[in-house]
Amino acid sequence: MAWAQVPPPPLAPTTPPVPDWTISSAPARLVIGQDQPGKPAPVSWVTLCLPDANWLNLPIRVFADNGTAVGSDLLWTAPGEPATLLFDSSSGAKQYKIYLGSNWPALHLDNPKSGVILESRAGNGKPINSLNDMLQAWNQSTTVYGRGVVESLFEGGHRFGPQGNIFEHFQGWFDVAAPEHLQLATISNDASFILVDGKEVVEWPGLHDFHQGLQGERQGAVDLTPGVHLLECYNAFVQDKDRHRPLLCCLAANGGALPQWTMLMPRTGFFRPIGHAHVVDYQLESNTPGTGAGGSAPAYAIDWLINGQSVIGPDVPDIGLISVQLTCRPQTTGTVTWTFDDGTTVQGAAVQHLFPRPGMRTIRLSVTDGTKDLGSLVQTISIHPNWTQLTTYPPQLTPAHLTDLMGRDPATFSASDLAGCVAVFGVFKSSDGLLKILPVVCARMKEMPEADLPYIQTAGLYLAREDWLHFTEASQLLRALVDRCFCSTGQPSPQRVMVGSEARLALAQLTLKVSDHTDEVKSLMDGVNVQALTGEEHRAFNILRADLALAKGDVAGARKQYQALTGAPSGPDARSSIRRTARIGQARAFLDRKDFEAVENALTEVAWQAPIEKMSPDWALTRLRLYQEQGLPGAAYLWATRLMPVIAESGRSELLFRLTDLAFSQGHDDVAKQAVSELLQKYPYSEEAAQAKEKWPGKE
Repeated sequence: MAWAQVPPPPLAPTTPPVPDWTISSAPARLVIGQDQPGKPAPVSWVTLCLPDANWLNLPIRVFADNGTAVGSDLLWTAPGEPATLLFDSSSGAKQYKIYLGSNWPALHLDNPKSGVILESRAGNGKPINSLNDMLQAWNQSTTVYGRGVVESLFEGGHRFGPQGNIFEHFQGWFDVAAPEHLQLATISNDASFILVDGKEVVEWPGLHDFHQGLQGERQGAVDLTPGVHLLECYNAFVQDKDRHRPLLCCLAANGGALPQWTMLMPRTGFFRPIGHAHVVDYQLESNTPGTGAGGSAPAYAIDWLINGQSVIGPDVPDIGLISVQLTCRPQTTGTVTWTFDDGTTVQGAAVQHLFPRPGMRTIRLSVTDGTKDLGSLVQTISIHPNWTQLTTYPPQLTPAHLTDLMGRDPATFSASDLAGCVAVFGVFKSSDGLLKILPVVCARMKEMPEADLPYIQTAGLYLAREDWLHFTEASQLLRALVDRCFCSTGQPSPQRVMVGSEARLALAQLTLKVSDHTDEVKSLMDGVNVQALTGEEHRAFNILRADLALAKGDVAGARKQYQALTGAPSGPDARSSIRRTARIGQARAFLDRKDFEAVENALTEVAWQAPIEKMSPDWALTRLRLYQEQGLPGAAYLWATRLMPVIAESGRSELLFRLTDLAFSQGHDDVAKQAVSELLQKYPYSEEAAQAKEKWPGKE
């Protein structure tokens, strides 16, 4: 018997290899990978930092890693911002390739029916009292702030821009396995409306705070059949400057897979999953082995991500220091050089850069290998605050950002960038930052945008009123600001008149505190447009008039003006007088602890409420002592000489001792000898006289 021949197993059908580059007219493609491979979602989204904005006008085609084309659609695009792309990820592929600049016809994504999509638009600031009103207002709003994928219906602020009058629309899809009775409760600031499959289930119209709905007071229910359902929420938020409340909109549910009331927070799992992907690589067709030359495309692309900020307020979009992570794609062995429009240059494939101000910023990327130019890219990107961070982190100036700017040459900054830095440093009271850029700011004051002048004024007021060690620089900045407001050609605008008048007032106050130039002070005051001042500034102006009279030696005139601004010490004013005396006592206690800021605040508060207290020994001598201990001998000497005709009895010995000390240190020996002589003759048994004999023996 012959050996039986075992037939070979049948050959498995062969799968044609996936082409390295799908035949197309696309000159470039992005390779993207899923953040969580192995957890397929029907739909995923990815942000694309495209090197050529024109590609957004052409169909973008997406292929799974097996070469199968999948549907996709752009969810959001805006000038200078990354685009958000939704794509079909139901195949569970680990990677996808996005072909850019292709002339393929669009392959649209069917209704995504996954995740939660949020769109926000400009609100009209009016109360919304019904769903019909809401839908009409929504359709009439033409300003779209943004669209994006969110984790759930749980918002605590406006993620697409500053707080304001805002309309928001959420669309979220969820599964129902068996017939169920679903209860829903809305919690929101201002009007909110909940719909399921297009039918209203819950409404909470009008203006209100979310606290009134925390116990499920606004709820409704709907009976659902098995399948996929759409939940929608509209919220109409009205800005309230008095209460400073943020936009807030969230939802609680009970039913089906939720056996008890549950807040629909992120990762609750109520809505159908939606995946997220990230860019892995940027490729050119002409650089891909085995393919022909493609169309023209930038040799490199830039990925960018806003990952840090120092901003002055949650609703200020145009001021702040914005930190951005930038990465060159594809990876290269060449030298990558970044040139920024703020005058700085840095090298590295991935770099961190701090922009001095938000806005459309231009970046130049170049790659070289020795003397060989491998390619370059010039791109304008939108730099702005990360609004979602402001719901967690308060506005601040981070030390790292201050250190970064302190290491730069401010002469390379534009006038707009300089003004932005002044705003940040002024609001957060950074003397070091202001002094670093102040000479350049003063030299280029005429270039400063008019809209930024109030920020420069804020910085000048800080230096003038709170940082006495730098009154010379404060005077320089305020003078330059006054010249900018009043010395330009043409009639100054109302804003320039207001800012310039306030700067003149502050400069006059500072000049009077640090010098005897009373004529200059009067000239500055004469140039103030009093009608342009606010109510508080009117009072400050009138107090300054009395201060000027005191500086000129008109004690009676100063006393009369101070008293008129204080009022009669009777009734409630009498009780206020007792409280003011106690506050001065607190100031002296703060001074013993070297808490100079607390002393300044206490004295300023008393003098503001009752200017006549400036002539009381307790207030006046505490102020004198503060000047001395702050290391301001010039201001202290001036103040002591002005007090000589004011303090005649109580406190006179202390005044004479301090004046003697200050006069000797300032080189005014004649004044010192006269003061110490009076001290020893009129108050020979005082503690100050004993100290004087020990400190200045032989001077009596």
